[in-house]
Amino acid sequence: MKKSIFTSVILFTIVFSSIAQRAENAAVTTNTPMREYLRPSLTTIFIDRGEPLSKRIIEQMVKKGIPGKFNDNSIELNVLSIDKDEEFTGEDMRQLLESDVSREVMRCWFPVFDAEKGEFSTHVIAERGMYNATDAEVIAARASNMKEEILKDKGLDMLERSYILVYDFYNTKTIKDSEEEGYQADCDVYLYHMDWSEETRNGFYAQFSNPNGIDSADFPVVHIASFVKAKELIEIKISQSSQSDFLRLSDEKLFAKFVEQIEKQAEVYLTKVNEDFKVKANLFAVSPLQAKIGTKEGVKVDQRYFVYEIRVNDAGEESTVRKGVMRATSKIAKNDTIATGEGPTTTFYQTYGKMLYPGMLIQQQPDWGTGYSLLVGTDFQILVELSAVMWMAKYMPALDDIKFPYGTKIYVKYSYPFGNMEVEGYKWDKNYSSGFIGFGLSKDFYFAHYFSATPYLGYQGMLIPSEYKSDIENMDISTSGLEFGVNGSMALLHNVQVTGNVGWSTVKSKWFSIGLMAGVGIRYQY
Repeated sequence: MKKSIFTSVILFTIVFSSIAQRAENAAVTTNTPMREYLRPSLTTIFIDRGEPLSKRIIEQMVKKGIPGKFNDNSIELNVLSIDKDEEFTGEDMRQLLESDVSREVMRCWFPVFDAEKGEFSTHVIAERGMYNATDAEVIAARASNMKEEILKDKGLDMLERSYILVYDFYNTKTIKDSEEEGYQADCDVYLYHMDWSEETRNGFYAQFSNPNGIDSADFPVVHIASFVKAKELIEIKISQSSQSDFLRLSDEKLFAKFVEQIEKQAEVYLTKVNEDFKVKANLFAVSPLQAKIGTKEGVKVDQRYFVYEIRVNDAGEESTVRKGVMRATSKIAKNDTIATGEGPTTTFYQTYGKMLYPGMLIQQQPDWGTGYSLLVGTDFQILVELSAVMWMAKYMPALDDIKFPYGTKIYVKYSYPFGNMEVEGYKWDKNYSSGFIGFGLSKDFYFAHYFSATPYLGYQGMLIPSEYKSDIENMDISTSGLEFGVNGSMALLHNVQVTGNVGWSTVKSKWFSIGLMAGVGIRYQY
Protein backbone atom coordinates (compact mmCIF):
# COMPACT_ATOMS: atom_id res chain seq x y z
CA MET A 1 0.00 0.00 0.00
CA LYS A 2 2.79 2.39 0.96
CA LYS A 3 4.66 1.73 -2.30
CA SER A 4 1.58 2.43 -4.39
CA ILE A 5 1.01 5.70 -2.52
CA PHE A 6 4.61 6.74 -3.13
CA THR A 7 4.41 5.83 -6.86
CA SER A 8 1.21 7.86 -7.18
CA VAL A 9 2.91 10.84 -5.56
CA ILE A 10 5.77 10.54 -8.06
CA LEU A 11 3.51 10.44 -11.10
CA PHE A 12 1.40 13.30 -9.79
CA THR A 13 4.49 15.43 -9.23
CA ILE A 14 5.91 14.62 -12.67
CA VAL A 15 2.77 15.90 -14.34
CA PHE A 16 1.94 18.95 -12.24
CA SER A 17 5.19 20.52 -10.92
CA SER A 18 6.63 22.10 -14.10
CA ILE A 19 6.22 25.80 -13.28
CA ALA A 20 8.00 25.55 -9.92
CA GLN A 21 10.81 23.50 -11.45
CA ARG A 22 11.44 26.05 -14.23
CA ALA A 23 11.66 28.82 -11.67
CA GLU A 24 14.17 26.70 -9.73
CA ASN A 25 16.27 26.08 -12.86
CA ALA A 26 16.72 29.82 -13.34
CA ALA A 27 18.34 30.07 -9.90
CA VAL A 28 21.07 27.49 -10.41
CA THR A 29 23.87 29.93 -11.25
CA THR A 30 22.80 32.85 -9.05
CA ASN A 31 23.42 33.33 -5.33
CA THR A 32 19.97 32.46 -3.98
CA PRO A 33 20.14 31.57 -0.28
CA MET A 34 16.39 30.82 -0.15
CA ARG A 35 16.67 28.07 -2.78
CA GLU A 36 16.12 24.77 -0.97
CA TYR A 37 19.23 22.64 -0.49
CA LEU A 38 18.83 19.10 -1.80
CA ARG A 39 21.73 16.68 -1.96
CA PRO A 40 23.00 16.92 -5.57
CA SER A 41 23.90 13.90 -7.68
CA LEU A 42 27.05 13.76 -9.77
CA THR A 43 28.35 11.91 -12.81
CA THR A 44 32.00 12.45 -13.78
CA ILE A 45 33.25 12.11 -17.35
CA PHE A 46 36.93 12.19 -18.33
CA ILE A 47 38.48 13.26 -21.61
CA ASP A 48 41.43 11.03 -22.55
CA ARG A 49 43.86 12.71 -24.98
CA GLY A 50 46.26 9.79 -24.96
CA GLU A 51 48.85 11.32 -22.62
CA PRO A 52 50.37 8.65 -20.32
CA LEU A 53 50.00 10.77 -17.17
CA SER A 54 46.44 11.70 -18.13
CA LYS A 55 45.51 8.02 -18.17
CA ARG A 56 46.97 7.58 -14.71
CA ILE A 57 45.06 10.61 -13.38
CA ILE A 58 41.79 9.22 -14.75
CA GLU A 59 42.40 5.79 -13.25
CA GLN A 60 43.11 7.34 -9.85
CA MET A 61 40.01 9.54 -9.92
CA VAL A 62 37.78 6.67 -11.00
CA LYS A 63 39.23 4.62 -8.15
CA LYS A 64 38.49 7.41 -5.64
CA GLY A 65 34.89 7.60 -6.78
CA ILE A 66 32.35 10.40 -6.41
CA PRO A 67 32.97 12.79 -3.45
CA GLY A 68 30.79 12.04 -0.43
CA LYS A 69 28.95 15.35 -0.77
CA PHE A 70 27.06 13.94 -3.80
CA ASN A 71 24.82 11.02 -4.64
CA ASP A 72 26.80 8.68 -6.86
CA ASN A 73 25.56 8.63 -10.47
CA SER A 74 28.65 6.89 -11.86
CA ILE A 75 28.26 5.24 -15.25
CA GLU A 76 30.38 2.79 -17.23
CA LEU A 77 30.79 5.18 -20.17
CA ASN A 78 32.96 7.58 -18.17
CA VAL A 79 35.99 8.01 -20.47
CA LEU A 80 35.78 9.69 -23.90
CA SER A 81 38.90 9.26 -26.03
CA ILE A 82 39.82 12.04 -28.49
CA ASP A 83 42.89 13.18 -30.43
CA LYS A 84 45.55 14.98 -28.43
CA ASP A 85 45.08 18.37 -30.14
CA GLU A 86 41.33 18.19 -30.77
CA GLU A 87 39.39 21.19 -29.52
CA PHE A 88 35.70 21.45 -28.69
CA THR A 89 33.29 23.93 -27.14
CA GLY A 90 30.88 23.56 -24.28
CA GLU A 91 28.11 23.20 -26.86
CA ASP A 92 29.98 20.37 -28.64
CA MET A 93 30.28 18.53 -25.35
CA ARG A 94 26.61 19.12 -24.52
CA GLN A 95 25.54 17.42 -27.73
CA LEU A 96 27.87 14.51 -27.04
CA LEU A 97 26.48 14.07 -23.53
CA GLU A 98 22.91 14.07 -24.79
CA SER A 99 23.66 11.37 -27.34
CA ASP A 100 25.78 9.04 -25.19
CA VAL A 101 25.59 9.89 -21.49
CA SER A 102 22.30 11.40 -20.27
CA ARG A 103 20.29 8.18 -20.68
CA GLU A 104 22.89 6.32 -18.62
CA VAL A 105 22.49 8.96 -15.91
CA MET A 106 18.73 8.33 -15.84
CA ARG A 107 19.41 4.62 -15.39
CA CYS A 108 21.15 5.52 -12.14
CA TRP A 109 17.79 6.82 -10.90
CA PHE A 110 15.68 4.05 -12.46
CA PRO A 111 17.98 1.00 -12.69
CA VAL A 112 15.23 -1.63 -12.52
CA PHE A 113 11.97 -2.19 -14.40
CA ASP A 114 9.44 -3.88 -12.12
CA ALA A 115 7.78 -6.39 -14.47
CA GLU A 116 5.23 -7.37 -11.85
CA LYS A 117 3.99 -3.79 -11.44
CA GLY A 118 4.60 -2.93 -15.09
CA GLU A 119 6.62 0.22 -14.39
CA PHE A 120 10.08 1.44 -13.41
CA SER A 121 11.03 0.81 -9.79
CA THR A 122 11.33 3.93 -7.63
CA HIS A 123 13.43 2.36 -4.86
CA VAL A 124 16.54 4.49 -5.64
CA ILE A 125 14.49 7.70 -5.50
CA ALA A 126 12.97 6.58 -2.18
CA GLU A 127 16.34 5.67 -0.66
CA ARG A 128 17.94 8.97 -1.69
CA GLY A 129 14.98 10.95 -0.41
CA MET A 130 15.28 9.28 2.99
CA TYR A 131 19.07 9.84 3.09
CA ASN A 132 18.65 13.48 2.10
CA ALA A 133 16.11 14.16 4.86
CA THR A 134 17.18 16.40 7.75
CA ASP A 135 16.33 15.92 11.42
CA ALA A 136 13.76 18.72 11.15
CA GLU A 137 12.04 16.99 8.23
CA VAL A 138 12.00 13.68 10.10
CA ILE A 139 10.38 15.32 13.13
CA ALA A 140 7.79 17.07 10.91
CA ALA A 141 7.00 13.83 9.07
CA ARG A 142 6.22 12.03 12.32
CA ALA A 143 3.15 14.24 12.65
CA SER A 144 1.86 13.26 9.20
CA ASN A 145 -0.26 10.29 8.23
CA MET A 146 2.07 9.52 5.29
CA LYS A 147 5.24 9.75 7.42
CA GLU A 148 8.05 8.04 5.46
CA GLU A 149 6.33 8.64 2.11
CA ILE A 150 6.83 12.39 2.55
CA LEU A 151 10.56 11.91 3.09
CA LYS A 152 10.91 9.45 0.21
CA ASP A 153 9.17 11.92 -2.09
CA LYS A 154 12.14 14.28 -1.58
CA GLY A 155 14.03 11.95 -3.88
CA LEU A 156 11.86 13.02 -6.79
CA ASP A 157 12.78 16.66 -6.21
CA MET A 158 16.41 15.58 -6.21
CA LEU A 159 16.14 14.37 -9.81
CA GLU A 160 16.32 18.02 -10.83
CA ARG A 161 19.72 18.26 -9.05
CA SER A 162 21.53 15.80 -11.36
CA TYR A 163 24.88 17.12 -12.65
CA ILE A 164 27.53 15.93 -15.10
CA LEU A 165 31.11 17.09 -14.55
CA VAL A 166 33.64 16.75 -17.37
CA TYR A 167 37.42 16.83 -16.77
CA ASP A 168 39.78 17.44 -19.71
CA PHE A 169 43.49 16.99 -18.83
CA TYR A 170 46.39 18.10 -21.02
CA ASN A 171 49.98 19.32 -20.75
CA THR A 172 50.44 16.68 -18.09
CA LYS A 173 54.01 16.32 -16.90
CA THR A 174 56.09 14.33 -14.44
CA ILE A 175 58.67 16.51 -12.66
CA LYS A 176 61.90 14.78 -11.73
CA ASP A 177 65.24 16.57 -11.51
CA SER A 178 67.95 17.29 -8.97
CA GLU A 179 65.81 19.90 -7.21
CA GLU A 180 62.37 18.38 -6.95
CA GLU A 181 59.99 15.68 -8.02
CA GLY A 182 56.26 15.75 -8.53
CA TYR A 183 53.46 16.21 -11.07
CA GLN A 184 51.89 19.01 -13.06
CA ALA A 185 48.81 19.28 -15.28
CA ASP A 186 46.39 21.72 -16.87
CA CYS A 187 42.72 20.91 -16.62
CA ASP A 188 39.58 22.27 -18.29
CA VAL A 189 36.37 21.62 -16.39
CA TYR A 190 32.81 21.67 -17.77
CA LEU A 191 29.64 21.42 -15.68
CA TYR A 192 26.25 20.35 -17.07
CA HIS A 193 22.81 20.02 -15.56
CA MET A 194 20.16 17.43 -16.44
CA ASP A 195 17.21 19.46 -17.77
CA TRP A 196 14.33 17.91 -15.83
CA SER A 197 11.82 20.25 -17.48
CA GLU A 198 8.09 19.78 -18.07
CA GLU A 199 8.72 18.42 -21.58
CA THR A 200 11.37 15.97 -20.34
CA ARG A 201 9.20 14.73 -17.46
CA ASN A 202 6.13 14.28 -19.63
CA GLY A 203 8.16 12.44 -22.28
CA PHE A 204 9.54 10.04 -19.68
CA TYR A 205 6.15 9.63 -17.98
CA ALA A 206 4.68 8.54 -21.30
CA GLN A 207 7.28 5.73 -21.32
CA PHE A 208 7.08 4.86 -17.59
CA SER A 209 5.41 1.50 -18.25
CA ASN A 210 7.71 0.63 -21.17
CA PRO A 211 10.75 -1.55 -20.26
CA ASN A 212 12.70 0.36 -22.96
CA GLY A 213 11.31 3.71 -21.84
CA ILE A 214 14.67 5.29 -21.05
CA ASP A 215 15.98 4.49 -24.53
CA SER A 216 12.78 5.86 -26.07
CA ALA A 217 12.80 9.18 -24.21
CA ASP A 218 15.08 12.22 -24.61
CA PHE A 219 17.06 13.65 -21.69
CA PRO A 220 18.62 17.02 -22.59
CA VAL A 221 21.41 18.63 -20.61
CA VAL A 222 22.16 22.32 -19.97
CA HIS A 223 25.65 23.82 -19.93
CA ILE A 224 26.12 25.56 -16.56
CA ALA A 225 29.76 26.65 -16.40
CA SER A 226 33.24 26.12 -17.85
CA PHE A 227 36.72 26.80 -16.55
CA VAL A 228 38.97 26.53 -19.59
CA LYS A 229 42.25 27.89 -20.92
CA ALA A 230 40.44 30.74 -22.70
CA LYS A 231 39.04 31.90 -19.33
CA GLU A 232 40.07 30.49 -15.96
CA LEU A 233 42.46 27.57 -16.22
CA ILE A 234 42.81 25.09 -13.39
CA GLU A 235 46.55 24.55 -13.03
CA ILE A 236 47.69 21.84 -10.65
CA LYS A 237 51.21 21.23 -9.44
CA ILE A 238 52.54 19.25 -6.52
CA SER A 239 56.20 18.63 -5.74
CA GLN A 240 58.59 17.70 -3.01
CA SER A 241 62.30 18.22 -2.57
CA SER A 242 64.37 15.17 -3.40
CA GLN A 243 66.89 16.35 -0.79
CA SER A 244 64.52 16.21 2.21
CA ASP A 245 64.22 12.46 2.70
CA PHE A 246 62.31 12.75 5.98
CA LEU A 247 59.63 14.81 4.23
CA ARG A 248 59.31 12.68 1.12
CA LEU A 249 56.29 10.58 0.23
CA SER A 250 56.26 7.46 -1.87
CA ASP A 251 55.38 8.03 -5.51
CA GLU A 252 51.97 6.43 -4.98
CA LYS A 253 51.07 8.70 -2.06
CA LEU A 254 52.41 11.81 -3.79
CA PHE A 255 50.31 11.08 -6.87
CA ALA A 256 47.22 10.54 -4.69
CA LYS A 257 47.78 14.00 -3.14
CA PHE A 258 48.13 15.42 -6.65
CA VAL A 259 44.73 14.04 -7.65
CA GLU A 260 43.18 15.38 -4.44
CA GLN A 261 44.37 18.86 -5.41
CA ILE A 262 42.56 18.56 -8.75
CA GLU A 263 39.29 17.74 -6.99
CA LYS A 264 39.71 20.49 -4.37
CA GLN A 265 40.36 23.22 -6.95
CA ALA A 266 37.45 22.10 -9.13
CA GLU A 267 35.12 22.02 -6.13
CA VAL A 268 35.93 25.61 -5.13
CA TYR A 269 35.45 26.91 -8.69
CA LEU A 270 32.19 25.06 -9.25
CA THR A 271 30.64 25.73 -5.85
CA LYS A 272 31.20 29.45 -6.38
CA VAL A 273 29.09 29.44 -9.57
CA ASN A 274 26.55 26.72 -8.83
CA GLU A 275 23.92 27.32 -6.17
CA ASP A 276 23.05 23.64 -5.76
CA PHE A 277 26.59 22.76 -4.63
CA LYS A 278 26.36 25.20 -1.70
CA VAL A 279 25.37 23.37 1.47
CA LYS A 280 22.59 25.06 3.44
CA ALA A 281 21.00 24.48 6.83
CA ASN A 282 19.54 26.32 9.79
CA LEU A 283 21.69 27.41 12.70
CA PHE A 284 20.86 24.94 15.46
CA ALA A 285 22.58 26.53 18.47
CA VAL A 286 24.79 29.54 19.23
CA SER A 287 26.79 28.69 22.38
CA PRO A 288 28.80 27.36 20.64
CA LEU A 289 27.64 27.84 17.05
CA GLN A 290 26.26 24.54 15.78
CA ALA A 291 24.40 23.19 12.74
CA LYS A 292 23.13 19.74 11.80
CA ILE A 293 25.40 19.19 8.83
CA GLY A 294 28.61 17.19 8.62
CA THR A 295 30.36 14.47 6.67
CA LYS A 296 27.23 13.76 4.61
CA GLU A 297 27.38 17.30 3.22
CA GLY A 298 31.17 17.31 2.78
CA VAL A 299 31.87 19.78 5.60
CA LYS A 300 35.62 20.34 6.11
CA VAL A 301 37.74 22.22 8.64
CA ASP A 302 37.74 26.01 8.03
CA GLN A 303 35.04 25.74 5.35
CA ARG A 304 33.29 29.12 5.16
CA TYR A 305 29.56 29.79 5.62
CA PHE A 306 27.55 33.01 5.41
CA VAL A 307 24.75 33.44 7.97
CA TYR A 308 21.51 35.06 6.83
CA GLU A 309 18.49 36.48 8.60
CA ILE A 310 15.20 35.77 6.81
CA ARG A 311 12.90 38.77 6.61
CA VAL A 312 9.27 39.02 5.50
CA ASN A 313 7.83 42.27 4.07
CA ASP A 314 4.24 43.51 4.28
CA ALA A 315 3.34 41.55 1.14
CA GLY A 316 4.53 38.32 2.73
CA GLU A 317 7.61 38.09 0.49
CA GLU A 318 10.74 36.60 2.03
CA SER A 319 14.26 37.94 1.57
CA THR A 320 17.63 37.37 3.20
CA VAL A 321 20.13 39.76 4.81
CA ARG A 322 23.65 38.59 5.61
CA LYS A 323 24.39 38.98 9.32
CA GLY A 324 27.60 37.05 9.84
CA VAL A 325 30.33 34.74 8.62
CA MET A 326 31.51 31.54 10.29
CA ARG A 327 33.84 28.62 9.62
CA ALA A 328 33.81 24.97 10.59
CA THR A 329 35.99 23.78 13.46
CA SER A 330 37.53 20.31 13.62
CA LYS A 331 34.42 19.05 15.47
CA ILE A 332 32.60 17.84 12.33
CA ALA A 333 29.54 15.64 12.76
CA LYS A 334 29.69 12.10 11.37
CA ASN A 335 26.14 12.13 10.05
CA ASP A 336 26.39 9.95 6.92
CA THR A 337 23.35 7.88 7.88
CA ILE A 338 19.59 8.28 7.49
CA ALA A 339 18.36 11.08 9.76
CA THR A 340 16.57 10.04 12.96
CA GLY A 341 15.59 13.45 14.31
CA GLU A 342 18.40 13.39 16.87
CA GLY A 343 21.50 13.67 14.67
CA PRO A 344 24.89 15.13 15.71
CA THR A 345 26.02 18.69 15.05
CA THR A 346 29.11 20.37 13.62
CA THR A 347 30.66 23.21 15.63
CA PHE A 348 31.62 26.51 13.98
CA TYR A 349 33.47 29.68 14.98
CA GLN A 350 32.37 33.20 13.98
CA THR A 351 34.80 35.39 12.05
CA TYR A 352 32.60 38.42 11.36
CA GLY A 353 29.19 39.88 11.99
CA LYS A 354 26.56 40.63 14.56
CA MET A 355 24.97 38.48 17.25
CA LEU A 356 23.55 35.28 15.71
CA TYR A 357 20.56 33.27 16.90
CA PRO A 358 19.15 29.75 16.29
CA GLY A 359 17.08 29.33 13.14
CA MET A 360 19.16 31.64 10.97
CA LEU A 361 20.00 30.30 7.50
CA ILE A 362 23.60 29.29 6.82
CA GLN A 363 24.95 28.84 3.30
CA GLN A 364 28.33 27.52 2.18
CA GLN A 365 30.44 30.21 0.49
CA PRO A 366 33.75 28.69 -0.65
CA ASP A 367 36.95 30.66 -0.63
CA TRP A 368 40.59 29.97 -1.49
CA GLY A 369 41.85 30.18 2.09
CA THR A 370 44.25 32.94 1.08
CA GLY A 371 45.10 36.31 2.62
CA TYR A 372 47.36 39.27 1.83
CA SER A 373 48.57 42.02 4.16
CA LEU A 374 50.55 45.22 3.61
CA LEU A 375 52.05 46.88 6.70
CA VAL A 376 54.30 49.90 7.28
CA GLY A 377 56.21 50.71 10.46
CA THR A 378 59.72 49.75 11.47
CA ASP A 379 59.66 47.73 8.24
CA PHE A 380 57.71 47.57 5.03
CA GLN A 381 56.01 44.14 5.18
CA ILE A 382 54.18 42.02 2.63
CA LEU A 383 52.48 39.02 4.21
CA VAL A 384 50.85 36.10 2.37
CA GLU A 385 48.74 33.64 4.41
CA LEU A 386 47.50 30.26 3.20
CA SER A 387 45.07 27.98 5.03
CA ALA A 388 47.09 25.00 6.26
CA VAL A 389 44.12 22.68 5.65
CA MET A 390 43.71 23.78 2.04
CA TRP A 391 47.30 24.44 0.94
CA MET A 392 49.63 22.17 2.91
CA ALA A 393 49.31 19.33 0.38
CA LYS A 394 50.57 21.54 -2.43
CA TYR A 395 53.70 22.84 -0.71
CA MET A 396 54.50 20.18 1.90
CA PRO A 397 52.59 17.05 0.85
CA ALA A 398 54.21 14.89 3.52
CA LEU A 399 52.62 17.08 6.24
CA ASP A 400 49.13 17.14 4.72
CA ASP A 401 47.81 14.37 6.98
CA ILE A 402 48.61 16.34 10.14
CA LYS A 403 45.39 17.44 11.85
CA PHE A 404 46.10 21.17 12.10
CA PRO A 405 43.85 23.17 14.46
CA TYR A 406 41.22 25.26 12.70
CA GLY A 407 42.40 28.72 11.74
CA THR A 408 46.00 27.55 11.21
CA LYS A 409 47.87 29.32 8.40
CA ILE A 410 51.11 28.86 6.51
CA TYR A 411 52.62 32.31 6.09
CA VAL A 412 55.35 33.80 3.93
CA LYS A 413 56.56 37.31 4.71
CA TYR A 414 58.88 39.76 3.00
CA SER A 415 60.11 42.71 5.05
CA TYR A 416 62.42 45.59 4.28
CA PRO A 417 63.64 47.44 7.40
CA PHE A 418 63.83 51.24 7.50
CA GLY A 419 66.57 51.36 10.18
CA ASN A 420 70.36 51.47 9.71
CA MET A 421 72.36 48.23 9.71
CA GLU A 422 74.98 48.13 12.46
CA VAL A 423 77.00 44.98 13.14
CA GLU A 424 79.66 44.73 15.89
CA GLY A 425 79.85 48.52 16.11
CA TYR A 426 80.23 49.06 12.35
CA LYS A 427 77.63 50.62 10.11
CA TRP A 428 77.23 48.86 6.81
CA ASP A 429 75.83 49.97 3.51
CA LYS A 430 72.20 48.92 3.25
CA ASN A 431 72.90 47.29 -0.08
CA TYR A 432 74.26 44.38 1.92
CA SER A 433 70.61 43.31 2.35
CA SER A 434 67.68 43.20 -0.06
CA GLY A 435 65.39 42.62 2.91
CA PHE A 436 64.29 39.58 4.87
CA ILE A 437 62.12 36.61 3.96
CA GLY A 438 60.27 34.68 6.64
CA PHE A 439 57.92 31.71 6.75
CA GLY A 440 56.17 29.68 9.41
CA LEU A 441 52.80 28.92 11.01
CA SER A 442 50.19 31.21 12.55
CA LYS A 443 46.73 30.73 14.02
CA ASP A 444 43.71 33.04 14.03
CA PHE A 445 41.74 33.59 17.24
CA TYR A 446 38.48 35.52 16.74
CA PHE A 447 36.59 37.36 19.48
CA ALA A 448 33.88 40.03 19.91
CA HIS A 449 32.64 39.39 16.33
CA TYR A 450 34.97 41.90 14.66
CA PHE A 451 38.40 41.33 16.21
CA SER A 452 41.10 38.70 15.86
CA ALA A 453 44.59 37.98 17.17
CA THR A 454 47.07 35.90 15.17
CA PRO A 455 50.20 34.73 16.98
CA TYR A 456 52.93 33.35 14.73
CA LEU A 457 56.24 31.51 14.93
CA GLY A 458 58.61 31.08 12.02
CA TYR A 459 62.03 31.25 10.50
CA GLN A 460 63.56 34.37 8.94
CA GLY A 461 66.57 34.86 6.70
CA MET A 462 68.35 37.85 5.16
CA LEU A 463 68.28 38.25 1.39
CA ILE A 464 71.83 39.08 0.26
CA PRO A 465 72.77 40.32 -3.24
CA SER A 466 75.24 37.94 -4.88
CA GLU A 467 78.02 40.57 -5.09
CA TYR A 468 78.04 40.94 -1.28
CA LYS A 469 77.79 37.28 -0.28
CA SER A 470 81.55 36.81 0.20
CA ASP A 471 81.72 39.91 2.40
CA ILE A 472 78.90 38.67 4.58
CA GLU A 473 80.40 35.18 4.87
CA ASN A 474 83.70 36.66 6.10
CA MET A 475 81.85 38.44 8.90
CA ASP A 476 80.87 35.06 10.37
CA ILE A 477 77.55 36.40 11.67
CA SER A 478 74.33 34.45 11.28
CA THR A 479 71.99 35.67 8.55
CA SER A 480 68.98 33.62 9.66
CA GLY A 481 67.05 32.88 12.83
CA LEU A 482 63.67 32.68 14.52
CA GLU A 483 60.86 35.22 14.40
CA PHE A 484 57.75 35.37 16.55
CA GLY A 485 55.00 37.83 17.36
CA VAL A 486 51.32 38.57 16.98
CA ASN A 487 49.11 40.28 14.40
CA GLY A 488 45.93 41.97 15.58
CA SER A 489 43.04 42.84 13.25
CA MET A 490 39.71 44.68 13.27
CA ALA A 491 37.19 43.82 10.54
CA LEU A 492 35.86 46.50 8.22
CA LEU A 493 34.14 43.97 5.93
CA HIS A 494 33.90 40.19 6.17
CA ASN A 495 37.14 39.88 4.16
CA VAL A 496 38.88 43.24 4.77
CA GLN A 497 40.57 44.16 8.05
CA VAL A 498 42.74 46.87 9.55
CA THR A 499 45.73 45.02 10.94
CA GLY A 500 48.75 45.69 13.15
CA ASN A 501 51.87 43.68 13.94
CA VAL A 502 54.32 43.45 16.82
CA GLY A 503 57.11 40.89 16.62
CA TRP A 504 60.74 40.05 17.24
CA SER A 505 63.41 38.70 14.91
CA THR A 506 66.55 37.09 16.33
CA VAL A 507 68.47 37.61 13.09
CA LYS A 508 67.40 41.22 12.74
CA SER A 509 68.54 41.89 16.31
CA LYS A 510 72.10 40.96 15.23
CA TRP A 511 72.15 43.33 12.24
CA PHE A 512 70.26 46.27 13.74
CA SER A 513 70.23 47.95 17.08
CA ILE A 514 66.97 46.16 17.87
CA GLY A 515 65.08 43.11 16.57
CA LEU A 516 61.66 44.70 16.97
CA MET A 517 59.20 44.56 14.05
CA ALA A 518 56.04 46.66 14.21
CA GLY A 519 53.60 48.11 11.71
CA VAL A 520 50.01 48.83 10.72
CA GLY A 521 48.21 48.21 7.46
CA ILE A 522 45.41 46.39 5.67
CA ARG A 523 44.56 42.69 5.39
CA TYR A 524 42.49 41.15 2.60
CA GLN A 525 41.24 37.55 2.66
CA TYR A 526 39.53 35.57 -0.09
